[in-house]
Amino acid sequence: MPRADREEQMLAAATRIFARRGYQDASMDEIAAACGITKPMLYSYFDSKEGLFLACLDKGDERLRAAVRDAVEGATGAEQRLWRGLVALFRFFEDDRDMWALGYRAGPGAPSFAAAAARSRQAMVELLTEVFVDTAVRSGVDREAARESEPLAHALTGAAAALVNWAGDRPDEPSELHALRLMNFAWMGLGNLVRGELWLPPTEEEQK
Repeated sequence: MPRADREEQMLAAATRIFARRGYQDASMDEIAAACGITKPMLYSYFDSKEGLFLACLDKGDERLRAAVRDAVEGATGAEQRLWRGLVALFRFFEDDRDMWALGYRAGPGAPSFAAAAARSRQAMVELLTEVFVDTAVRSGVDREAARESEPLAHALTGAAAALVNWAGDRPDEPSELHALRLMNFAWMGLGNLVRGELWLPPTEEEQK
């Protein structure tokens, strides 16, 4: 089997076992057996159990970002791009419960895992910022002014992560419902920003 295909097989088996047993209780012996390989071969690919777990997270993040990018690719206008991206986000975790468990339940609290979570969050922030800035520029907003959407991308990423975590314990509710909740929470502010409309505090004269 080609190395890339073998690695995909290992990551798929490891993701499933880590998600169902948790990091501490999952064993490299069980993962190797599930792949039909020896444990030394597993170590030769990923160096350690920790390295294997982080590789599973990175692979999941890669797939998630690709899903969101594909969803917004053909959409026109900020509203539809955000809506499609949010639906893709929640649908990803609805369709892949193992990745939800891996990201929200299975991992230990070691610094390396916290760093991996931070990388994942930053990658999503960059993707959302790219979407917001591109949409604002298409709407005629100056690119430098459009960069003000970056802090909102951080805020939306945090809100989305919290809602994904909450939604994961409610598998009977459809992904579109969770996306709709977040859309209603976020869109009014974002919608105004990409059109260049900002709220400002009243001046002293206006307060009189």
